[in-house]
Amino acid sequence: MTTPIRILLVDDHKTMLWGLEKLIEGGGADLQLVGTASNNDTALQQAAALKPDLIVLDLDLEGRSSIEILPQLLQDNPGVKVMILSGNRDQGLLTQAVKLGARGVVSKEAAADVVLNSIRAVQRGETALDPALMNALLGQFSAPAQADPEATRIASLTPKERKIVALVVEGNGAPNKALASRLFIAEPTLRNNLTTIYQKLGVANRLELYVYATKHGLQAV
Repeated sequence: MTTPIRILLVDDHKTMLWGLEKLIEGGGADLQLVGTASNNDTALQQAAALKPDLIVLDLDLEGRSSIEILPQLLQDNPGVKVMILSGNRDQGLLTQAVKLGARGVVSKEAAADVVLNSIRAVQRGETALDPALMNALLGQFSAPAQADPEATRIASLTPKERKIVALVVEGNGAPNKALASRLFIAEPTLRNNLTTIYQKLGVANRLELYVYATKHGLQAV
């Protein structure tokens, strides 16, 4: 049997937290609730103690933003994935969460199956983003057509790097291992290539690379 996804829930609303607990507990044998937290400090402590695979994180915790602890959660717990589940509609804040490393953003108004399937997708290494947020991310890479400052950056990519970018777009969240296999290279080599690509294009991670490539038509090899 597949090892269940070990989940830490972080939300300061007791009723919502209770509902999420029941949702995870009844969601299937592939999901396991290992703990809960209601504020930033407890979230950091529980993550360190329980070593979850995935953290479902609310953005507003007892009057503070969990954006403050997102980088530390990821840094102190290598391999953990974070999915934002929030009622906050501030696209700027949600975009910031993605830039800081969140792999999913789902509304608290989403249906139960959407929440559960998003958890599974994020754990698989995919992204789970609200369509409005994806549009906001695309908008951030808009540039005047008459003077595209990205032309030099794009031109600096080697043919091999262009192929990697195209596969990232085509894979739509596929794990590095799968992309490396298609390229017939080792996974560490792929990571090194991606780091170089990020530096050349001025993006921070694979999600930003996906958005950038889609915006500038780099999905074709």
